[in-house]
Amino acid sequence: MSLTKKGNVSLDEFRRAVLDTVSQEELLATRFARLSASGDRRGMVETLVEMPCVVGLKPSDSYEGKSEARAAWLYEKSLGATSTEPRDDAEQEIRTCNILTQALFAASANGRVFLDAISERARRFYSRRVYASCLRDCECMLALPVSFYDGSAENVRDYVQRRKECLQLERECSRKLEASTSSRKRGARGRTSSSSSSSSSSRSFSSNTLPTVNGKPHSSLTSCSDGVELRFDEARGRHLVATRDIKPGAVLIVDRPFSFSTDAPAFGRNCLHCHATLKLEDSVKIPCRDCQTVVFCTEACRKEAWKTYHRYECPIFNYFVENLLNNERQQQTSYLLLAYRTTVVQALVRNIAETTCDLNLDFLRYHADSNAKDNKDDINKERASLGSRETYSPLDYRTVFHLETHCADVEPNMNLIRTAEAIFLAKCLIWVLGKMDIVCTRETLILLAVAMLHHLQAINCNAYEIVENVHDEATHVWDPRNVGAAIYSTVSLVNHSCYPNVVRHSYPNGIVVVRALRFIGKGCEILDCYGPHFLSENKLNRREILWKKYRFLCGCVACKQNWKFPLSDAITSYKCTACTEPIDFSTNVTNQQCIKCKKLVDLKRIEKHFRKSIQKRLSAIAKMYRGDYRDAMPLLFEHADFVNKHLVEPNIEGIKTEQCIVQCYNSLGSISV
Repeated sequence: MSLTKKGNVSLDEFRRAVLDTVSQEELLATRFARLSASGDRRGMVETLVEMPCVVGLKPSDSYEGKSEARAAWLYEKSLGATSTEPRDDAEQEIRTCNILTQALFAASANGRVFLDAISERARRFYSRRVYASCLRDCECMLALPVSFYDGSAENVRDYVQRRKECLQLERECSRKLEASTSSRKRGARGRTSSSSSSSSSSRSFSSNTLPTVNGKPHSSLTSCSDGVELRFDEARGRHLVATRDIKPGAVLIVDRPFSFSTDAPAFGRNCLHCHATLKLEDSVKIPCRDCQTVVFCTEACRKEAWKTYHRYECPIFNYFVENLLNNERQQQTSYLLLAYRTTVVQALVRNIAETTCDLNLDFLRYHADSNAKDNKDDINKERASLGSRETYSPLDYRTVFHLETHCADVEPNMNLIRTAEAIFLAKCLIWVLGKMDIVCTRETLILLAVAMLHHLQAINCNAYEIVENVHDEATHVWDPRNVGAAIYSTVSLVNHSCYPNVVRHSYPNGIVVVRALRFIGKGCEILDCYGPHFLSENKLNRREILWKKYRFLCGCVACKQNWKFPLSDAITSYKCTACTEPIDFSTNVTNQQCIKCKKLVDLKRIEKHFRKSIQKRLSAIAKMYRGDYRDAMPLLFEHADFVNKHLVEPNIEGIKTEQCIVQCYNSLGSISV
């Protein structure tokens, strides 16, 4: 297969060419397998870079650029937008705004059509009283410098005229939004929570503030509450444990992503930078100034994304989105983009004005000997000090670098695939940097590929989904939908359980919040579920899935005791509140003595209180159906506390309560329609 023709080689084609070459050369395959088993990333990269199919790889522009002709046609279409079908005025305005949005994505930001389309869409938003969207369009237009245009008298006159119109609209929208806010505050004083409908509640949740950790912030783990601490042992590695009793709902971690990516299906419905949904009433789509593929919710997001990562991926973006045939491939593409961005944000140093950049030599040196045996002790010492003697920050690259990779443990063929992908991504980055007059040597290629490979391996074990929750009006259920992926170095410290005691939820800007799902006693480990849950898979399947992906044999309580689902609706066993020993409920004896601590237990009284406690869960569900999720949570927490004190795990009542709590939190995070 020839890979020398510019612009015609996809990642799939390159990957197949590498695999075919290695499979046909026994000595090459043997050498690579030996390097893979020793975890020698540099050796694996160097083995492949001299192959003809690698040398011949020449990335080029691969993105959907602007089309002024199409933009002009769409703009003219918007001005004469009519329909033979009967439509009301509001529906026609929405249709016109959608056509103008298409024109904006096709138009170059330094052309007259862009000016005309953005101004027209702002006016349309204003006439529809969607003032927040109008303001965002004004912000986008006002951010365009006059230097974009050729300086002719006509172009300057058009620019000045559009700027005046936008300034006027901006003042009017700000005034009307302030008046609307004051009116809502006055109305809220006389409105009860029971008058809120499910749909109005859904809209209000999109503006909820970010939670903070319960208690004091941790002194070393900057994303954590002081209710947890970092520990290490040979069996569990690094892990988090509770330093005190933790109640259900307590916020234990608020973690920021070191880097993040977006799934291909979300490119048109979510902001590329903050992942805010673009399907709510007051949302707006701001285009990239160079491509037609991605969208932003504000000019601020577009500018920040371009400054930090998008300018380095925009010219080659189609390499990340081509040939997406199924969900597995879509996730793989998101992880490839995540590895690329993780490298970009650390490998490049921007100048003060952030207009130019250069290679970060410290980063390259960091990966030069990262897998050498004589450096292993230094790596382990640094890993151990982070979070104990030194601050553990999610934005510190060292915390990302020390995430588990299982480099030497996975099959050589998998490392071969990832090495080929890493070299492809490194060549793409070098090609983009070449357009910025940054010269890269062969050594630079090798080190960037080593870094890409390190990140691809770490992502496979440590990446988390960024999700938004979509409300089903028929079932009243909030269903999670994937938006992207991210590296959270603090959340990655939490070990897995098939019966987790915490739950994660995504918030804007990729932030993840980790809350206690049920009571966690002092000294108990904080446990997340990043594999199959015992409710959905049997023990054998769970362990097989976890071993293949994470290389550990799960020993959680659900696996050790082989819990099976479905659980019985009948309560077969209460427990002693003094020593937690199970008490047999199958007998007809009203009072029983605990076998272990001899405490007398009044089963009839406990059963009576249990029936009352169940009513709290049912009342909470009724509130949830009305959209009153905040009012439902205290009832659920009270019932969860009763279940924890009196019922032996696992029990169906605890599972039902936890699922209700998860639904409440789904409604409070990032949402869509």
